[in-house]
This record gives sequence, C-alpha cells and structure tokens, in this order.
Amino acid sequence: MSRLILGMDARPALFGRTGFGRVVRESMRLLATRTDVELKPFGAAWQRARPDCHVRGVRSPRIPARLQKWLEPLGFGVEAVLGPLDVYHHTDLVYAPVSRTPEVLTIYDLVFLEESVWHEAGFAKRVMTRLAPRAKVARQIVVPSVRVAEDVMRHGLATPERVVVNPLGADHIDGTAQPGDCARVEKLLEGAGLGSSRGDPLVLVPGTREPRKNQQALLNMFLAGTTPATLLFVGPRGWGCEKLETQLGLLSREPGSRRRVGVAGEVNEEDLAALLRVADLVAYPSFAEGFGLPVAEAMRCGRAVLTSEGTPMADFGGEAVLAVNPRDHSALSDALESLLREPSLRVDLGQAAVKHIAQARWEAHTETLVDVYKAALS
Repeated sequence: MSRLILGMDARPALFGRTGFGRVVRESMRLLATRTDVELKPFGAAWQRARPDCHVRGVRSPRIPARLQKWLEPLGFGVEAVLGPLDVYHHTDLVYAPVSRTPEVLTIYDLVFLEESVWHEAGFAKRVMTRLAPRAKVARQIVVPSVRVAEDVMRHGLATPERVVVNPLGADHIDGTAQPGDCARVEKLLEGAGLGSSRGDPLVLVPGTREPRKNQQALLNMFLAGTTPATLLFVGPRGWGCEKLETQLGLLSREPGSRRRVGVAGEVNEEDLAALLRVADLVAYPSFAEGFGLPVAEAMRCGRAVLTSEGTPMADFGGEAVLAVNPRDHSALSDALESLLREPSLRVDLGQAAVKHIAQARWEAHTETLVDVYKAALS
C-alpha cells in the first residue's frame, strides 16, 4: 500500500502545550516518523502560534476560523491549503472546512453537556452546533476513554462501530529524578511567595483553575486540616473561580501559616516535570474528565495521587491511586489527611503507580490512530 496522505489539525499544538495541545503534539511527532504516513499539518488561524509551541512543517495561512467557514462556498478548505488528502483528522472543537476527504474526529470529552456552571453561558450550545454535524459525517470517532465513548453514544453522536477508544500516553515525561529538580522547585516555591522548603509535604495541584476541577473544595479541606504541609497550584487562571482567586490572593499574604498555599501559575515543561518528580502528593479531585492526563503524568513520576472515583482517572489508576467521591467533602478531607500523615502510604502508591502506568505510551496511541485512518478509508 502507498503512503497514506494524512491531513491533521495542528492548531491545538500551536497554541498550547497541555491538554489538546499535548495530545496533538505527541501524535504528530510520531506520525511524522512513520514510513506508511505522509503527514500534512493544518494550522490556518488568525492567532499566531506561541513561541514555545513551534511545529515543523505546518501550513498556517492567517485566516480566522469564522472567515474560513464563509470562504467554504468559494472553494476554501483543508484540501486548498494542504493539497489532495486520503484522510483528514479534526483534533479541536473548531472545525476546518473539508469538501471531499474522508474525516476522522477526536472527541476528548462531553463534560460541558453535564453541568452548565462548568462553562460560560451558551458554551454547550455553541459547541454542539459545530460538533454534531461533524460527528455525523466522520467515518471514525476517536475518544480517550470508555466513559467518553459511552457519552458519545448516549448523546446520539455516533453508533458503536464508528467509535474507537484510544487511551493517551504519558511517556513524554521522564519520571527519573534529575540533578536540578530540587533547585527548580525551590525557585518556584520562592516565586509563589512560599520561601524555601521547610521539609513539610508538598501537595501539587496541576491544571487550569476552573469550576469543574473542584479546586475550591480541595483548598477548603486543606486549610481545615492539621498536618503541616504546602499546597501549590500550578497552571493558568481559568474562568468562573473568582472566589478561589480572591482567597488565593489573601493566603499568599499569610507567610506564617502552618498550612502554606501558593500559586506558581503556568510553568514550562522542565519546571512541571521537576515539580512532579519532587512533590509528595498530586491532588486532582476533578468532577469529570475525558481522560485526566495530569494524573497519568503524576503516576509516571511515581507520585501518590488523590483523585476522583467514577472518572477515567480512577479507571486507569486502579489500586495505584486513592480515589474518593469528589462531592463528599468529608471523604476528600479524610483522604488528604491520611496521605499527608502517612509517608509509607504515599510511597506504596507511588511505587505501584510507576508500574501501573508503564503501558500508557504515545507509540501505542499513534499505532491505533493509523489503524483508524485505514478503517476510515475502507
């Protein structure tokens, strides 16, 4: 068989290094090495790529997404930018026009349909207006977990034979301790107004701060505890968390507290990896996720993880994570205190995590993608 000519939406990788951006970046990196695939990344957008998100070979004419849709009747589409294609893979919630190429669609999650307070007003309606027509014509739909597959079918977006569960990888992060890790973490703690480490357990809270992540409840439970510890939020400020942001600002001016709280903001990949390798505990009690990549990254680094039952994180984490009901504040508090008080429990979970997550590899994820593309052609 000749090489499969694949068009792929590279825009998530141009504008972010986590979430969708991470998935697309790792997929393209490995697809570009294959002899049976000719990868053509699509990047048409008005927004310029972030300086730290360079992608080789991407074709990025500066055309706003809305204008792309208006230009479709005049012949604009991915084929006009990339040339003839065998398959085109949509990897974002904004869809480029495709005129005749078989389409594959990734749906990372449908949690925006579950709780209206998790997003701004009208978000679900706007997304579904775009998503539903694309799901209808896509020959294959890729999802990161069984739970997302069930949601896709429950909402009538596809029948089972068109849905492929393809778990994400975690081997982009090196879990082996590096010589400069402690120095990096000390610098980040000082930058967050926490001064030097005092030897207390460090609890890392990764991810964008938003209502779905349940960080407000986690903070409240942390402050109500008694074991000396440091809580560090790592990730950008999101939306709908004004109370949380105000509280974090006030706490940063209380340096004498036995329970210290700080915000490191969005950090580069080297700093995030160092934090994951040094932290004593990673807390990720999100209400719902499509996969929960921060948990997989933490497990890869041998961290004890506190997360949520009834989610993909608990599914792939199994006995190697401590999962509780995220809406049960008493259970969340007890689990957090238990992990802070018992170093041996953290060690046991961390050791189990490394073994448990070893099979989460991007190479396997990419191999499944190629199978999906071939199925779309047939």
